[in-house]
Amino acid sequence: MSAALVMSNPPGATHLIEVTQGSVLSSQISAFRGMSFETATGQTIRFGDWYRTRWTDLRFAWMSEVNRNWGVIWGFSTGERGQKYTINPSLKLGLVYQTSLPSRSTLSWRAVTLLGGRLREKPCTANYGDIGGVQQVNCRLAATELMPEATLSYLLHRAPPTSFELNIKFSHLF
Repeated sequence: MSAALVMSNPPGATHLIEVTQGSVLSSQISAFRGMSFETATGQTIRFGDWYRTRWTDLRFAWMSEVNRNWGVIWGFSTGERGQKYTINPSLKLGLVYQTSLPSRSTLSWRAVTLLGGRLREKPCTANYGDIGGVQQVNCRLAATELMPEATLSYLLHRAPPTSFELNIKFSHLF
């Protein structure tokens, strides 16, 4: 978003500044879709169905001008869901400020926070037969040498990597 937008229109104008499909968390989950493992009986278990989604997280953000120098950033994301994971919807809130300086220069800053949007991976139920019976397990680690209960600590429970941003910009026209 260009901070110059703040000063370009009468106060009260609202501008669409972001439309994005997907996110860092969506990409991490997407990488699991091509994975698989083989059971003790030789059956291949593919992760595609577990980590497939019909709707990829979609994010929108707007900036509403308060006055010549100040603007409010606001937006949301739809979230994303698959059989073995959920990315919660989020709310984006922020402020932007711009001021003119002498000699054809401007100084602006932007602070934005993201509320929500957490990724939560769900476990699978696996049957280990006579060795371990039926247990909850991390789907991605079900066929490893780890004990089933130990795999649960590797389930993904993450906040978006950019929950808060602060940008400061100085511009000078030559």
